[in-house]
Amino acid sequence: MQVAFEGEALTLTTLGRADLLKTKLFELCDRGTDLADCIALAPTAEELDEAQPWLEEQDAHPQWSDHVRATLHDLRARLDHGI
Repeated sequence: MQVAFEGEALTLTTLGRADLLKTKLFELCDRGTDLADCIALAPTAEELDEAQPWLEEQDAHPQWSDHVRATLHDLRARLDHGI
């Protein structure tokens, strides 16, 4: 979380980059939405590697991990991460 505003009686926080990226990547994997947002965030290969274990834990479907890996592979190719 990052502090967006801090006043005398109110503090507003927002997701940090890592949490925002994970949220967008989850939507990409789960619903096939947010591809444009994921591309616009331009995650590094390291950020995608860091997010992958968390993403794989978000669904108990036996093929979810394979789906996450395939989705991230496609995103890496679109981001020109040497794939």
